[in-house]
Amino acid sequence: MKRTILAFTILLALSAFVLGCATITKGTSQQISITSNIDGATLYLDGSVIGTTPYYGEVPKNKKELKVEKDGYRTATIVLSKSLEGMFWGNIILGGTIGSITDFATGGAYAYAPATYQVDLKSDAQSALDFEQEYAVRKFSMIYIDEISRDLAAGEGEYISALLDLMEKQDSAPQAADEVRGALKSCKGRQLEFGNAVVALL
Repeated sequence: MKRTILAFTILLALSAFVLGCATITKGTSQQISITSNIDGATLYLDGSVIGTTPYYGEVPKNKKELKVEKDGYRTATIVLSKSLEGMFWGNIILGGTIGSITDFATGGAYAYAPATYQVDLKSDAQSALDFEQEYAVRKFSMIYIDEISRDLAAGEGEYISALLDLMEKQDSAPQAADEVRGALKSCKGRQLEFGNAVVALL
């Protein structure tokens, strides 16, 4: 009897999981958002223009490559996946998002739920070291905005400390933390605005 109940419970759980995944991944298109450190960058999906940054719209799930271009900046080419199957999108929505983008040729890219991509373009005139620092600071600020906010409220913490390390501001930590607090307050919880505001403090 116990085995029957256990088997029935597992069957119900699996059914709910499968139905949930089907709900998330059904259909042939997906709403996505694409932002960049540069507004007005042209977006190509498998060679066809779909718009410019910032972008929000519906795209087919079977596309393979996203290209981001802007005069004066190095083109970023992002390989989404070989077939971009429905479960890839489901995985993005469900949360396994950092690293969902598998490759970028130049520039930096990352994804976070729900189906939102941030692509940083490197200026032709910018040094690699400066770009890498800005990329790291913006990415960290956007992804860990909630944790940074909690650390600032507490007056200390590993996330604000790590951010100040990335910003190379540990020597002026109290002042830098106040500046980050001001950036957080002005952006009102908006990730991209916060990331850009923190980069502006470098």
